[in-house]
Amino acid sequence: MNLSLTRRMKIALATLLASTLMAACGLRSTNSSTETLTVYQDAPKMKLLDLGEPGNSPGDIYHFFAPLHSSPGGPVIGEVFGSKTLVKLATDANPDMEKRATLLFFTFADRQDQIIALGVHDYSPTAAELNAGKSVARAILGGTGRYMGARGQLISTRNADGSYTQVFTLLK
Repeated sequence: MNLSLTRRMKIALATLLASTLMAACGLRSTNSSTETLTVYQDAPKMKLLDLGEPGNSPGDIYHFFAPLHSSPGGPVIGEVFGSKTLVKLATDANPDMEKRATLLFFTFADRQDQIIALGVHDYSPTAAELNAGKSVARAILGGTGRYMGARGQLISTRNADGSYTQVFTLLK
C-alpha cells in the first residue's frame, strides 16, 4: 500500500473516531435552560469512622444524614445521606485546610426521586463540617425518577445554626 493512501486512511479513521467520540459525549447546546431547586437541610447527624492511625488520616470518613424541607422549618420533603472522605491531609504550607471528597444522595418521594452530587473541598482539620456562612459548589452526577438524567451543580451553604441551604441548578 502506498504511503499517500495509508496516510489518507489514517486521517479518515481519526476523523471518524473524533466524530464518534463527540456524539458519544453528547455535545450540548450552549442555549440550555436551567431549573433552580432550593431545599433546606437540618443540621446533619454526623458519625466519624476513623481508619488507620488515631486522628486524621487519609480514608477517614464522616457518614451523615438529615431531613430536607421545602422552606426553613417546613414539612419534611426528603432526606440527604452522605459521606465525607479525607483525601489529602493538611500540609506545612497550609496547616489549616485538608481536602475531603463529599458524596451526597438527596432523596425525595419515598426515595423514588434522587439527585446525586460529588465534590472535593477544603475543610478545617479540627471540624467535621464547613464553617458557617461558607458555600461550596459540587457537581450533580445524575438522578432518578423526576430527576433522571440530572446534571448541573449544587451550591451548599452552611448556616449559623448548623443547617444547610442547598441550591440545585439543573440544566435542561
